[in-house]
Amino acid sequence: RICNHCTYPGCLASCPRGAIYKRPEDGVVLIDQARCRGYRKCVEACPYKKALYRPTTRVSEKCIACYPRLEGRDADITPDGEPIETRCMSACVGKIRLQGLINRNQDGTWAEETNNPLYFLVQREKVALPLYPQFGTEPNGYYIPPRWVPRAYLEQMFGPGVE
Repeated sequence: RICNHCTYPGCLASCPRGAIYKRPEDGVVLIDQARCRGYRKCVEACPYKKALYRPTTRVSEKCIACYPRLEGRDADITPDGEPIETRCMSACVGKIRLQGLINRNQDGTWAEETNNPLYFLVQREKVALPLYPQFGTEPNGYYIPPRWVPRAYLEQMFGPGVE
């Protein structure tokens, strides 16, 4: 389950142990496994149902955006320390997943980056949209809506104005 690493994550606010945190350098939302006691509040609070409880370890888990791979810190996979693509990107048969960081201006808006494919799809062409924006979490995962889906379903998933 790929996490949206929301700007305002519901899972973070719901954890009574404070085990969930957001990395300031890239916005990745993580669960501190040592602090988690498996209360499952994050599982209930995530509107996207991305957090899950693992009964064998008795703690909650979620996607970590493969940050050790992106930072080149996984010595078993990248002994030279070079960053590599995430697991979901390498496993995608159609090679349609993009992942990357965006630069933000002082006011929090996206900085113009003409060579960044994410900027092109989200900001310039406006074809990639956040999923369920009505939840108010400001998800940082963007999706290109399918073409042949009933309009009511598309509006439910991507909000009004989806085309």
